[in-house]
Amino acid sequence: MALKKRKGYAIENKSLRCKLLRDGIDLMETKLAFNEVVEFYYIIINTHPEGLDIPLIENGDWRFYELLTIGDNPQYPLPYDCPSVFRRSAIRKAIGAYKSWRSNYVRWQKRSKRHQHHKPPVAPRRFNFSPSFDVGVWKDDTGDTILLKIRRDGQWVYVKFTYQSYLISSEWVKGSPVVVLKGNNAFLTFALEKYVPATGGTKKVMAQDTVRVLGIDIDLDKHSAICSVLETDARGNVVEVARHFIKQPQPIKCRKRNLGRVAILMRQTGIIHKGFCQTIWTRISNREVEMGRAIGRKIVNLAHGYNCKLIAFEHLGNLKPCRGKYSRRSNQKRAYWLKSKIYENVKRVAYQEYAILTTRVNPRDTSRLDPWGNPVWRGSEFPTHLLDYLDYQPGADWVATTGGYKAHSGLNAARNIGIKAIIRYKSGAVFCRQRQFSQVWKYHPQKA
Repeated sequence: MALKKRKGYAIENKSLRCKLLRDGIDLMETKLAFNEVVEFYYIIINTHPEGLDIPLIENGDWRFYELLTIGDNPQYPLPYDCPSVFRRSAIRKAIGAYKSWRSNYVRWQKRSKRHQHHKPPVAPRRFNFSPSFDVGVWKDDTGDTILLKIRRDGQWVYVKFTYQSYLISSEWVKGSPVVVLKGNNAFLTFALEKYVPATGGTKKVMAQDTVRVLGIDIDLDKHSAICSVLETDARGNVVEVARHFIKQPQPIKCRKRNLGRVAILMRQTGIIHKGFCQTIWTRISNREVEMGRAIGRKIVNLAHGYNCKLIAFEHLGNLKPCRGKYSRRSNQKRAYWLKSKIYENVKRVAYQEYAILTTRVNPRDTSRLDPWGNPVWRGSEFPTHLLDYLDYQPGADWVATTGGYKAHSGLNAARNIGIKAIIRYKSGAVFCRQRQFSQVWKYHPQKA
């Protein structure tokens, strides 16, 4: 049942996918019956599109087309026998399909003749929607069993099904399910809703006197993410509370090796057909999706553990792989994809679970400057006559300044990202180098 609006709270939603155990019961008959009704109403909508412009309160929208097919003297009698809940779900699906085609057609008409295709968008000829079980055709959901009203041997009957799902928090409220058929498997998808305390936006959160921000630098080489927890007080003093290095998982390290196998097979065969190296590609994709979720969850747990109110990332939307061999270029492309997927997962999970906001800042000079805005020397570029003075060991992962500041390059970038997010709302914020945080200036990676 859908949640109602409540003052001081926002409503977040997600889906719960469950494995439906059919025990030999065929659900294809229900799906075919549902799509037959959708096709019937789509033809009516195409004939009378004026009903879409009438408000629902004036018997417009889906109610307009329902009245054309039912009643004492319907203009288009419905030739199918189905429950009213299924009928109304089918009307909404047909309306959505028609609006999608109409918007594509209008967009095609607005194009110049040179950019128009030789044919306009064609209306759908077949429908393959999954049947929606709204309130009235399902009942008695216990968490592992449910009663669904399906079409069996030409009759609509209630059948008890068993399904498998992971445990969810009691804060989430289940909605009406949808039955999805994929090959020989059937899945039950529930809509979940939850009340989340309204934050008032990033500006209101950062207006607090004391607030903590988690700066994230996504590394593509040795570490998946480098985190720095920054805290600012009412005076604008920013100090680092903690930092954390999330190491790169082993499946990501094996990505380039698997891509090398694909490149070797491509060179050997010379012909790339549909489904080429499907097993390897599926393994790579599944690992990437799982690692994006796992790394995102670690970042969210870290932010919640230190009571952070904001998570800051770099806005890197124009990354392009370098030219080179297929395996190297493909490895960079998938690394860039994983970088954006981590941000999306963190943004979704952080707000749904703990009402933590996520933002992105300009990546300019995050690796070229220290937290005070001074240029840094990176790697082996540091002047040799200052190495002994600073007790500095040059390397690709280090940065240092002539003023005595030295740190891991990723940690330095994470600090700058967090400071940029703070300065956006507190212009007078200054990063402080206090004695109690003297260990911050040394590189001590922690296990993720």
